[in-house]
Amino acid sequence: MQESKQRLKVLFQVTNPQLFRTTFIGYLYEIAQKHQVVLLAEEIDSCTKKILCDKNLFPGLEKIIFFESPFYGDILRKNFRLCQKSKRVVQDYKPDIVIAPEDIWPMGLYLLRFAKKMGAITIAIQDGFRIAGERKLYLWSCLMNSHIKMPRFLPFVIRLFLVKMKKYFGHFLYYWILPITAGEMPFPGKTSFVFWDTSPGLRDADYSAVFSKRDYNLSIKDGVKPEKLFVLGHPLERKSTKRFFEEAYFSKNKSKENTKILTIMWPDEKIGFKNEDYALIPEERMRENRTKIIKLISQILSGWKIFIKPHPAVKNISEVKNFLDSIPDNVSIVEPSEPADKYIEMSKAIVGFPPPSTTLFTAQKQHPEKIILSLDLNQEFLGDIYKNFNGIEYIDNEKEFIRILTLIGDNEYRKEITAGRESNFSDTNEMLKFIYYKSAKSR
Repeated sequence: MQESKQRLKVLFQVTNPQLFRTTFIGYLYEIAQKHQVVLLAEEIDSCTKKILCDKNLFPGLEKIIFFESPFYGDILRKNFRLCQKSKRVVQDYKPDIVIAPEDIWPMGLYLLRFAKKMGAITIAIQDGFRIAGERKLYLWSCLMNSHIKMPRFLPFVIRLFLVKMKKYFGHFLYYWILPITAGEMPFPGKTSFVFWDTSPGLRDADYSAVFSKRDYNLSIKDGVKPEKLFVLGHPLERKSTKRFFEEAYFSKNKSKENTKILTIMWPDEKIGFKNEDYALIPEERMRENRTKIIKLISQILSGWKIFIKPHPAVKNISEVKNFLDSIPDNVSIVEPSEPADKYIEMSKAIVGFPPPSTTLFTAQKQHPEKIILSLDLNQEFLGDIYKNFNGIEYIDNEKEFIRILTLIGDNEYRKEITAGRESNFSDTNEMLKFIYYKSAKSR
């Protein structure tokens, strides 16, 4: 490596199309202003594809290569094809740097391994909001699967045991068996997407970057080494990159000032658990709770237009309609596939239910001045993630919720906006330059 090298070759891998649109495309935009980039993507929505083809926005983007999901169907053949594609892309492009949203998923593991063999620097960058750490997501996943994927006639203890055993088998399958069938060595280690270890940098990446000091601390607790971890910040925190988002996505859906629109971010889950003892909150109770909340919003904000925006995992509108007892006249359910940023832009207020909507975090970055409410009226497990979170109001009782809604309806709600950035770098390119020169000196 030569320190004089300025224009780098970057392989940029993405997986989740929603997180690419809301976050990762911002990093890609910054990098493509100065460096050559090849994008590896599992899936991209049509609007984003069109944006990526604009050479004025992405002058350095040379090519987009699509790859298939490593899950579902014939995973043995898929795994082999993913392994071969990763090897071929690295050999053909010979990148200086490889960037992935994590280093624990199958495609990313192969890509980072082959890249490191060729001397490339590998970086895992956070692509979405970290809901929790310290194995809380693993526990939540085990509880959820015990109730929805196991025979109900079995005692809960047995169901929980079987779920955990299934996870250990899944870990062994993806990190040991599948690599061997593709002619590669296994990926040893305890961390795994099966166990919901979501901190970037836990496995093979040389470096990793996160949004904030909060995420930095979560990553350290999860086991990421401090010397390889940086705070980069969310792309929407940087003025020039936020302008890109505004022009590419947000300007199309801007609402008139003081438009009375509220959007409810609807989760996919139909059951929940109490925070105190993890006791099941059954579907019937969840239906009653959510129906009551919607009726409260509809009644207090009677002159408002209320949208329910389902999570993309929800199959269709009828699934939400069937779940609710009734839907007030001023409430509309929109297609799950529609982008959340569209409704964040249109709305004056955004509301989320437990389990905590990661879209609330995005909304706070997209529009810090907007009213963003995180409801936890039944003290659910993971329901308090946004407690004391800058820019998001956490509400844990009905009386307070009614008070806040009344203030909103009377146009008397006031939000304290606390600005502040925690990034170690001015943008992604500054981080790449720092890491590139640091690696060059150590080699």
